[in-house]
Amino acid sequence: MRVRSILATLASSALLLLLPCAPAGAQTPHPEEEPHAQQELHRNHFGGLLGGSVRSGVDEVAVTLGLEYARVFSRHWAAVGYVELVSSSLARDVIVAVGGVYYPVRGVGVVLAVGAEVADEEGHESELALLVRLGAAYGFRLSENASIGPSVFVDRVPGTTTFVFGLAMVAGF
Repeated sequence: MRVRSILATLASSALLLLLPCAPAGAQTPHPEEEPHAQQELHRNHFGGLLGGSVRSGVDEVAVTLGLEYARVFSRHWAAVGYVELVSSSLARDVIVAVGGVYYPVRGVGVVLAVGAEVADEEGHESELALLVRLGAAYGFRLSENASIGPSVFVDRVPGTTTFVFGLAMVAGF
């Protein structure tokens, strides 16, 4: 029951990211005043991550596959949701997290998110744990609406720290 409640809360939080809204007091620039501002700021970003994860106390690198969705509110702020699968010979983990991204300069994002990790280790029951994620990413622009770049995260669950690194491809629309 507890697992369902946490996953339902995270899923409904992620759905809120999809709502077409602007932050309170936000003004859309008039096209004549700032001709490129409207065209460059894509409100929705969808991406994929291919990388690895290293858990503290384990000498194995786990393959990490992830999806992310971000709803951009301004040039400096976005809400983000993550779903990742971490797979190694020792365990299979699923991570679901929602949070915020701060863009201090163009192309650089600093992430803070909270969520849940469901760990399924061989010979043990699946465990659900609260997860806190802190990280950063950089995007090299490939086109007006696509970028690729490195991502690094530190995931903390009670008693364990995991370092996630990878290459993310993100498309804006």
